[in-house]
Amino acid sequence: MYEISLVPDVKSELLQKQKLRNFIIFVCIIVACVCVGVILIMLSITGGQAFTIGTQEKEIGCRTNGVNPNNKKDSCSDYGVPVMTFKNVNELLTIQDQMKNLGALNNNKIKFSRVFGLLDVILPDGTSNGDIVRINELTSDVSQNILSFDAVGEAKNKIGYHALETFRKGTERTYFDYGSYMRPDGEGGYVEIPSFCIKEYIEKGYTYAKYTKGAPGCEAPMVSSGSKSSGKKEDDEQSSELEGSDNIDDSQKDIEEETIIIRRTYDNSSDKEKYKNGNDDKANKKSDTTTKGYYFESACIKYNTETGEFDEEATLSECPLLGAGGLVIGSSSYGRGSDDQMVLSFSASVVLDSRIFKAGNKHMQIIGPSKQNVTDSYVQIRDMFTAEANALGKDGEK
Repeated sequence: MYEISLVPDVKSELLQKQKLRNFIIFVCIIVACVCVGVILIMLSITGGQAFTIGTQEKEIGCRTNGVNPNNKKDSCSDYGVPVMTFKNVNELLTIQDQMKNLGALNNNKIKFSRVFGLLDVILPDGTSNGDIVRINELTSDVSQNILSFDAVGEAKNKIGYHALETFRKGTERTYFDYGSYMRPDGEGGYVEIPSFCIKEYIEKGYTYAKYTKGAPGCEAPMVSSGSKSSGKKEDDEQSSELEGSDNIDDSQKDIEEETIIIRRTYDNSSDKEKYKNGNDDKANKKSDTTTKGYYFESACIKYNTETGEFDEEATLSECPLLGAGGLVIGSSSYGRGSDDQMVLSFSASVVLDSRIFKAGNKHMQIIGPSKQNVTDSYVQIRDMFTAEANALGKDGEK
């Protein structure tokens, strides 16, 4: 039996195209449904996020000050007592936040022991022109940085108010200095040496620092095992030359091979650069350890921009000992005392620069017009009081 197809080829192709069209339409419908489903899911997520954010903003506002930022009429009663209403809210800070404030608190801490070094510089002791000033009674107002005292003066030439004038002019010309000792960081820069690694002393008018390289917390990653001491004899000479060596603890004395002597005082700006680069003949080297790259960066000392020489007037203007209010001389008298000797008595009030007592200003140095100075590491309490101070207990007993 034979069958003859009467459908032409054109009709056959048309049927195939229709099938393809229907398939494409079906796929498109499926894709469209999927897209609609995705959009609905995204809208639900967005709506959920908006609702969550609104709820959290309400909770934050209610927990902070009791006010809903989205609707101020909405009650916050479900969220407890607002935090900002607590009187001791600062005490409720987290330990982490408190740790962040430790540095600032330490830097603003008052280091009142510097007052003895200050008095040692500003009170004439008879070494320069024979004038001597001693204190009868000393009071202080730390909050206002004011020292008030009654004193007696004695002039070598017996000119009545000469000692008082020496004290006044010397105090007005006294300034201070502080800063940081620096060391190489191994990458071409410099980093600050921790202050507890430094012990300062004064020798022949220059201020030096004894730095124990490699001590815990100082420069442990940069310790070189090849640094050796030059010998016991030289070490003993170094120890004897340290003015105020009692301030150097035993742990530092035990590791002489890792000790670096850093000079703080420079005659001019070029002298500082030479020392910084290790080309200074005055570098005080007591061992084979190089001092190149170890220097002091001052916050107060100024040098003339043209000559490079030390500029005392600019330094005095930058860091004067006296603050706003300066030096006020109260009552003063000159007459015979109980021992029939001529005595100068006066009272004075000294307003000091607030930077002097801040612990964050490290390596504080008080410098008088005669270049007499005292550092944080070595404070001399000489015979600057007329009588020994007495401490009274609760019952008035000494």
